[in-house]
Amino acid sequence: MSVSVKGNEQLTSLLNDWYRSMLSQQVVKATNLKKKIDEKINKLSIESNQERQDQNLLLYYSLLEFRYTVLTDSLGIQQNSFDAISDYDMPTDHFLRFYYHFFKSIHSTFISSFTEAEEHYKLAEKILVNIPDEIEHAEFYYRIATFYHHTYNMLAAIEYANKSRAIFSNYEGYEVKTAFCNSLLGGCCIYLKQYEQAEEYLHCAIELLQKNKEEDSLLYVKSTMGWLYSDQSMSTLAIRHLSEVTEKIPTHFKAIFLQAKEHYKLGEQSAASKLIDKGLQICRGIHNEEYTHHFSILKRLNENIPLEELEKIIQEGILYFEQEELWEYVVEYAELFATKCRQLENHQKVSDYFHICYQARRKSIEKGVLK
Repeated sequence: MSVSVKGNEQLTSLLNDWYRSMLSQQVVKATNLKKKIDEKINKLSIESNQERQDQNLLLYYSLLEFRYTVLTDSLGIQQNSFDAISDYDMPTDHFLRFYYHFFKSIHSTFISSFTEAEEHYKLAEKILVNIPDEIEHAEFYYRIATFYHHTYNMLAAIEYANKSRAIFSNYEGYEVKTAFCNSLLGGCCIYLKQYEQAEEYLHCAIELLQKNKEEDSLLYVKSTMGWLYSDQSMSTLAIRHLSEVTEKIPTHFKAIFLQAKEHYKLGEQSAASKLIDKGLQICRGIHNEEYTHHFSILKRLNENIPLEELEKIIQEGILYFEQEELWEYVVEYAELFATKCRQLENHQKVSDYFHICYQARRKSIEKGVLK
């Protein structure tokens, strides 16, 4: 899909090319185009008496600048990363309105604001119906599949990931996106405990990325491989994969969390502590509330603090996960605390927290995401 702005055809064409390069994960080309575009945008920004079409052009640029951040620094996205776009009025242009809702949903997913993300995905999907560009559809399907994966609606995630992969695999130059779809499908299979199928998807992704010499993208798939082994209680193998990721991408807080968790399982308190502190610093810096709770709970578990103190931290986490309707995490942490209470024969607390689990599972059923 290409946006058209009258009076600035050359710049609009560059912006359209820039977006296509991002869709196909061409980082070098996208970076070079950005340099050319930035020079022209700087001149346009300082002009006085700008007409409405120029405002549309500046909005289009701001939207694509955010999309460039998704391409090059997705782990650094935080709450204020969409502020430059929010300063504009809601666009009346059909395509710009689609991009606004679509990119806002991507932003909300990255910062774990899932309720808001779902609202904008639905608004974008209504506009997508009237957009004929297949690649645009494939990109939307991939992003919404990622959202459903994060919110534990695996059937929807698998459906959209397969639709995305079917389109991307038919177009030359979108091999990396096809690999990402395979990796996402692998992640869904891990959640569903279909480990053999997960491994097949992940190996397909790795082969595609190695063939295209996409070393940076390969690390993200290796992170999912680490999760595959972690979920099967194969801590040593998990750490081997995850440590490669955390060494080469030191801000990858999700891989850091998984690696810290595996060290904790092995009783390697010092190694876990260092990773937890690092992860907390990163997540607080980018204001990622979801993973701040994950790291905070793991930190207290690793420190083996008294039950009363642990309960306070877990309650704070459960409250957040309930607000975002992340019922699987409510179940996980409520079960964890109930089990610890059982070990200390605190039967009232055991009953209280298993009741929280029961309620969360019912909420999952209502939402249709119970595995």
